[in-house]
Amino acid sequence: MLQASWRRRVVLILGLTGGFFIGQVGIPLLSQLPPLSDFGALVVLVACEVLVRLRSLGANVANPSLLRQALDNIRVGFLFSVVLEAFKLGS
Repeated sequence: MLQASWRRRVVLILGLTGGFFIGQVGIPLLSQLPPLSDFGALVVLVACEVLVRLRSLGANVANPSLLRQALDNIRVGFLFSVVLEAFKLGS
C-alpha cells in the first residue's frame, strides 16, 4: 500500500471512514424500530457475511481491484463501528 498512488490510498481511507459512518448512522436507526430490530440485526449480519464470502472468492488474485479493496474497507469500517457501538451500550 505504501507504493500505491495517492488516489488509491484516498479511496481506501474513504472506504474505511464511509463504512464507519454507515455503521454509526445505521445502528441507532435499526435499534429504534422495535418490530424490525431483530430482523435488522440479521440483515446486517447476512450483509457482512456476503461481503466476506465475495472477498474469499478472489483471495488468490495477486492484485485485487480497487473496488474490491474499497468494499472490504467499507466492511471493516462498518464492523468497527458495530463493535464500538456494542461497547458504548455495555453489552
